[in-house]
Amino acid sequence: MTTEIREVLRCALCADESEYTIIGSTNAVGYPDLDTRPPEMRRSTIFAWVQRCPNCGYCAAEIFNPCTTARTVVASSAYKQQLNDGAFPVLANSFLCKAILDEARGDQAAATWAHIHAAWACDDAECPVQARSCRRSAADLLVQAEANGQAICNQNGLSAAILVDLMRRVGDWERARQALARPLETRLDDVVTEIFAFQSALLDMHDLSCHDVAEVIVRKKNTPSR
Repeated sequence: MTTEIREVLRCALCADESEYTIIGSTNAVGYPDLDTRPPEMRRSTIFAWVQRCPNCGYCAAEIFNPCTTARTVVASSAYKQQLNDGAFPVLANSFLCKAILDEARGDQAAATWAHIHAAWACDDAECPVQARSCRRSAADLLVQAEANGQAICNQNGLSAAILVDLMRRVGDWERARQALARPLETRLDDVVTEIFAFQSALLDMHDLSCHDVAEVIVRKKNTPSR
């Protein structure tokens, strides 16, 4: 089960004190999506993964943690426009504003995840156009992060698998194929190897939909061994 705790926290930017929900504990039963989105009950705690100050609009994983560039960024027109963009769900805007701050301090890996989380928020709100936009931006940031030596995850091959899924979900078949063909580390988890094979089959079908690791495992069991 999920345990929620309500705490009054002080914004590091404007010192406003507001009440936020903190996840004390949760669990995840089942398999994640191919882009690593966890199953329930952790899946439904996404609303607490980013905190937004109702006074100044500062968005962060922990509202009480200061960021040296935050004051200038939060005051910018680009940040304010994203914060109040009516085309996106409120939660997605919070993640996207966090991403702006992440990029401003040079953390492209964190910004990548913020865009991925924004895409999940758009999925939940049934905003497919906005979800595709978030995934496309996440893919671009992922490539930039890795080019700058910032790993978005530690498991061998997983970042490439996530990139393939991001590109497939937006229908960018060529870039998805390119990501699928990227040189892979020699030691890959068996499940990651099977994910690549599954993604290849999905690309052949021009499949845009969400899939999870359970389908990968079922496919492996039903595939005759050579």
